[in-house]
Amino acid sequence: MNTVDEICDLLQAHSNRDKIVSLTSYILKLWGASSKRQNLLTASANLASARAALRLFDDAAVLNNILKYGLGKQDGPWWGALGVSNGLFTLAYLQAEKIVFLLDTGVLTLDEEKTFQIRTAHKLFWALFSFIGLIRSIRALHVSAQNLKDPNRTKCAPARFTQATLTSTKLVLDVIHAVSWLPRGWLWGSSLQTSHAAAIATLSAVLGLVTHYHGKRLLPR
Repeated sequence: MNTVDEICDLLQAHSNRDKIVSLTSYILKLWGASSKRQNLLTASANLASARAALRLFDDAAVLNNILKYGLGKQDGPWWGALGVSNGLFTLAYLQAEKIVFLLDTGVLTLDEEKTFQIRTAHKLFWALFSFIGLIRSIRALHVSAQNLKDPNRTKCAPARFTQATLTSTKLVLDVIHAVSWLPRGWLWGSSLQTSHAAAIATLSAVLGLVTHYHGKRLLPR
């Protein structure tokens, strides 16, 4: 019964359900690419499309985070600017995704060059907010490492360091994966094989769940 309750709690929230769908999609993609089974790749693509469709309604949550963060003065000029940029790139990514959705469904028709530019911008915004997220997570990792060395550290300091390490590792994988979707000539864009990119994304999705459950240990009881 506890297991069923845990699964229900996990799937109840949109962000947590997305982690499960993401992991399933990437496992199917890795399996399909490795075994050259088109039916598995199709199943993976359908789940990815479902995730993309649900992200069409994420604007309110992102806007709420942007407004709460404000101009980031609490983090200083450099880190505050990064925090603001992270929110704006995330919002830009969501708007580009809406246009991609309209293109994919045939509601919007553009010439080939503009379509390519929009799809590239979509992936670029993804790579940018992932990279900024990584930079900010490294700062959090550094702070947690410093706290770990403090003789008067709190009992949760080791757990916070582990959480920061998991988050940074996941974001490294996210950056590698996001950039791999960019056109050839953009860093390592379009250079990874499908199975390699799927393996990286699968590992990132697994770390996402591990980070989620480990983070629950840091919540007040």
